[in-house]
Amino acid sequence: MNDNPVRPETVEAELRRLLADLKGAAPEVIEAETARLLAMAEQVQDVRGRERARFRAGSLPRLLAGPATATSEQFRQAQILFARAIDGDGPADARIPQLEQTVERIGELADQAPVREAGAIRRLTSPLVRLIDNLRNG
Repeated sequence: MNDNPVRPETVEAELRRLLADLKGAAPEVIEAETARLLAMAEQVQDVRGRERARFRAGSLPRLLAGPATATSEQFRQAQILFARAIDGDGPADARIPQLEQTVERIGELADQAPVREAGAIRRLTSPLVRLIDNLRNG
């Protein structure tokens, strides 16, 4: 048994450090650091914490690669709608219905988009929903 068990927060902190340090690193370096981070995650004693740490450690290459470039027309349209909605101004009672329509339209675009981009398109609605909540409550 490990006398000094690793905590999930330690794995997360190391992941953040690697994200800052490994920008532009060679694939072999990223692969080695991912393996090291996964080994660290295996030392987390709590089962749920270990599962989360494994997932986060395994995501290092994807996180370093950054967001995928939009290739579908639906993704491009959703990005335009998102930018307009975020940059919009006016009183809350006028903005809220516009934002709700944008959320709905982005959802429709996600339904029409290629499967590989649908999730990323749907995630564009999260900040808009939070903005709607803030406008309603503030």
